[in-house]
Amino acid sequence: MREFEYLQRELDDLRQANLLRRLREIVSSQGPVVYTAEDPKHPKILFCSNNYLNLASDHRVLSAAAAAAKSWGFGAAASRLICGTMSPHRDLETEFARWMKKESALYFPSGWTANQALLTALPKKGDLVLMDRLDHASIVDAVRGGQADFRTYRRDQLGRLEKHLSNPAYRRKFIVTESVFSMDGDRADLARLAELKNRYKAILIVDEAHGLGCLGPTGGGLAEELGLTDQADIIVAPLGKAVGSSGAMIASEQTVIDYLINKARPFIYTTAPPPACAAAALQAIRIIQTEPDRPKRLQDKASRLRNRFSEMGLNIGQSTTQIIPVIVGTAEKALDWAAGLEAKGFFVLAIRPPTVPKGTARLRISVQSEHSEDQLTKLCEVLLALKK
Repeated sequence: MREFEYLQRELDDLRQANLLRRLREIVSSQGPVVYTAEDPKHPKILFCSNNYLNLASDHRVLSAAAAAAKSWGFGAAASRLICGTMSPHRDLETEFARWMKKESALYFPSGWTANQALLTALPKKGDLVLMDRLDHASIVDAVRGGQADFRTYRRDQLGRLEKHLSNPAYRRKFIVTESVFSMDGDRADLARLAELKNRYKAILIVDEAHGLGCLGPTGGGLAEELGLTDQADIIVAPLGKAVGSSGAMIASEQTVIDYLINKARPFIYTTAPPPACAAAALQAIRIIQTEPDRPKRLQDKASRLRNRFSEMGLNIGQSTTQIIPVIVGTAEKALDWAAGLEAKGFFVLAIRPPTVPKGTARLRISVQSEHSEDQLTKLCEVLLALKK
């Protein structure tokens, strides 16, 4: 239709800039190896999934989901405040609050919804929200859509953050950070952030999307690993990554949770997540807490891979986790490297602007706990050949 020609022109511009995206269909379960719709007969070694602990297809998680669907049906069929709150939702919330050592927790359909609910409801006009400049888009868009003023800071230059915290013009100040940054694999300086939040009486919100299940003695995330769980006033934790399910949790004081139930529009006006997803998440959380070897295997393999990449002369930024960027520069080069990997039996997608800053297009290598040593070695061999 002529009315949509302006959209096609924008798509054509993206194609010319090597920034056009397309969906890739996976025709198998998620694991260290997958099959694609384009080549369903040949396995691809997967190195771009967030299924860090390989729980998405764990038989215990699948059994929990199946049993819940049989008992409670699949869809919740209503919002949580109507008749959509079912036993699996409450069981998950109770267990997650206990795990995070918080008074209460609330289950949301997605990490995006959780951040939208939290960051549009709590900060008010006259407040200030301070975000790491590389916080996830769900955080950035939520803050922009709220009533409070906002500023950004660099995590390697916290002087700017302190300057804003010392500004007496605002009633309340919120510090919002990811614990592990999704495109760079480095960690927030939570100890310093906790010190600043205490000094200036701010509220610290920590998004453990890529820390949950992967860090800490019970897999509770970076805050747990550093002994700072009590310093994180509010913890946001998406469940579609290491936990292998879907949805997200917010854990905090009972007052915060009660307020979100009553005031957060993205919670009030959306259908509850399927009870089977809640049951699957609960089972995965129990596995994480009782099988500490999983995150240990993950971090050991990630450490070895980071060392090998550095020895090969690859630019991996400041990564210290299971997320390892291989920064190549241009979008065209990132696409070329991704195609080269696929030709050798790997599935790794190019990450390009606007997801990452211009000039830092990359392959985002994400390690899984069950990747074999042979798979890690072969990945290094192919990347070295591409580099040469």
